[in-house]
Order: sequence, then C-alpha cells, then structure tokens
Amino acid sequence: MIGLGIWTVEEPRIADAAALSAMAQQSFCETFAHMNYPPDDLSQFLSEAMGAARYAAQIADPGFVLRVAKDGDGRIIGFIKLGPNELPLPLGEDESDKILELHQLYLLGEAKGTGVADALMAWLLGEALARGALALTLSVFIENHRARAFYARHGFTEIGKNPFRIGSVVDDDRVWKLVL
Repeated sequence: MIGLGIWTVEEPRIADAAALSAMAQQSFCETFAHMNYPPDDLSQFLSEAMGAARYAAQIADPGFVLRVAKDGDGRIIGFIKLGPNELPLPLGEDESDKILELHQLYLLGEAKGTGVADALMAWLLGEALARGALALTLSVFIENHRARAFYARHGFTEIGKNPFRIGSVVDDDRVWKLVL
C-alpha cells in the first residue's frame, strides 16, 4: 500500500521499459480480469501492445512522451503516455495535426485514489499545451466507469466510438475529447 505524497512523477528511461511493461500488464489484468478474454488472445495482446520493446521504442521516440509514477521504493505504480492522435475523429476535423492522444493512463490498484492519476493528468495537460495541441483525445472502455468519471471530471466529453480488438473479442470503447 502507498500513502499520499510517498510517490514521485518522473520521465522514464529506456532501462525502465521492462518494469513499465510489467506494471502496464498487471494494471490491465487487474482492471479487465472480469472480461474473460481467451487466454491466447490476452497473452498476445499484452505482449504486443504492452511489451518492453514497445515501451522502449516509445520512450526513445520524440513523438511520444511518458511520465511514470514511482513509489518510495522506486517501483512504477502508474504511468501516462501522450502521442500523436490515432483515434477516429468526426468528419470536418481538419486540425488533426494539432490533436494529441492520451494513449494510456494506467495505475496499479493500490495507487488508485491517492492523487497519482491527478498528478499525471496535470503533467499531461501542461505538456499538451506546451506542444501546441488544440485538443486531446483518448479511448476508454464503455464499462470502465471509474475512468469515465475521472476523464469527465477533467473536462473530456464523449464524441464517438472506437471498436477495440483483443484477439477475437471486440470491446466497446468510446472516443473522448478535450478542447484545450
């Protein structure tokens, strides 16, 4: 268990990629264990979407920027990732080069309710503005009520659908947007 104020937010190093991958996979499984994905589908998704090599590449890619939250022992307990928008936008949005995407905001269960998510979001909003973004997008599972409430509290609104595939399963994710 962590306590308030006993964590830091910092830029990850490539050497953090394996720990970041393990934390992301644990968070995903904690959050979506009830979904009963076919084991092979889930394993492949986790290794491809949240593998250490992918995080190492994104940490090194100037198009992406990440921050990790670490507890007092230096263990990653959460992270947030900002990058180019890859989500479907409503027709008529011609400023797509000025729209960035919050690709992931993941926390371990023990970090929820501690202020870590708010600290990561505050950093992300400042970073998006510094990069000249006009808006932010994100995708969230329709039944992830806690995340949806968090994003609504930060001014995001739902604007569309984004079918999210994990092997043979297609989840009902929604696209949300925040105008900066």
